[in-house]
Amino acid sequence: MAGRPPVIRSRRSTLALLTGSSAVQLGSNMVAALLASAVLGPHGRGLMVLGVSTAGIVPLLAGLGTGPQLRAAYPSTPADVRRRDLIASYTWWSVAAVGIAAVTAVAVSAACAPLIDPGLADPRYLLALAVLTCGYVAHTQLPDSWYAAGGFRNGSLWAITTTVGGTAGLLVAVAVAPAVWTLLAGQGLGMLAAVTVQVTRLRAAGLLSFAPPTRGDLAALLRQGVRALGLTLGLALTLRLDRYVLGAITGAATVGVYSVASTLGQLPRMVPTAIGQLVNRDAALADGPLRPVRAVATTAVAVVATGAVTTALGWLVIVPLLGPQFVGARPLLLVLVVAEIAFVPYAVASRALLGAGRMGAVGAFGLLWSAAAVLLFVVAVGLWDALGAALACVTLYAGLSVSSWWLLTRRLTRRPAAEPAGALPQPAPLTRV
Repeated sequence: MAGRPPVIRSRRSTLALLTGSSAVQLGSNMVAALLASAVLGPHGRGLMVLGVSTAGIVPLLAGLGTGPQLRAAYPSTPADVRRRDLIASYTWWSVAAVGIAAVTAVAVSAACAPLIDPGLADPRYLLALAVLTCGYVAHTQLPDSWYAAGGFRNGSLWAITTTVGGTAGLLVAVAVAPAVWTLLAGQGLGMLAAVTVQVTRLRAAGLLSFAPPTRGDLAALLRQGVRALGLTLGLALTLRLDRYVLGAITGAATVGVYSVASTLGQLPRMVPTAIGQLVNRDAALADGPLRPVRAVATTAVAVVATGAVTTALGWLVIVPLLGPQFVGARPLLLVLVVAEIAFVPYAVASRALLGAGRMGAVGAFGLLWSAAAVLLFVVAVGLWDALGAALACVTLYAGLSVSSWWLLTRRLTRRPAAEPAGALPQPAPLTRV
């Protein structure tokens, strides 16, 4: 029997690698979450979840959309001085983002303490949060350098290494001195240890440069990237606002129970995450085989199958592993898996739009949905507590998918307006179905 064409074999191999990377990262996060829940209990786990959520959101704000912009611009930038200047600009802004994010995370946590729990302002907690945030900045920014150059294998393996490093650090903290702040600090230090090695590899590959960037290239990177900030930051807020609203209305213990269901419920997301990476690259290359309808159909089947297995296993193991105080996570898991199915079209459409350089449109789109999320979560949690947060996720994810798919279909054949002088090169318009 004739073998498959090399291009198809290559794409399937890349997809398998990306899916495996997502599976390992999600699995590592799940192990860490379950262990922390067992050690800390609902209240302590709730405080930790709020810290991890803050550490995950703030780097997106500090990055100012430079990661998506690098991935959109790099393939169409000539392999000469312009490309080196682009990398140098991205490197130095990533360095600046570390300090910006750490300070911002500490300020946000201290500000939330009067509304949610005084523990969020404990000095040890804030120091650990700053360390963890630095790890998340690197975890957010560095893989985009690999992905921009088409290095999916390296990007995936280093993302795995950073996540596993964080889990290893958390395990050490559990064994040495289990407390909320030690677990946060251990996870952050483990991530930073892996990041240190990754930096040397990126420099050797020419994808990280500490050469002085030109002011014009840095300004262009930020100007174009900030247009995507609404989507990247808006999405992060939309996906994590449930924790903050729950904490403010019902307390940290409810967040702890809810987070167990949320962590397990996100396991099916490994397939949309992997396919989204390929769609992003295809859109950026302008001649890649972009087939969003096929991608959504394939992804939906995989998510339904994975979600069914996750729900069944989660229902069986939550109480025996964590105790009767976490029994409320069982029905929440079922609802949150349904939310993941509703999330599939958005996972594909948003990556296609970002890869095609549609920064302004997707940025405004993200901001609108993050504003809607605030209202929806406040109303739903006020009425039905944790179940309301889960039901709000279903509504939000479905709304994200419908509106992003509509935006993608409108943009498939529309040519972009002329870019302003000094802008970084942008990919060709989307014209493929």
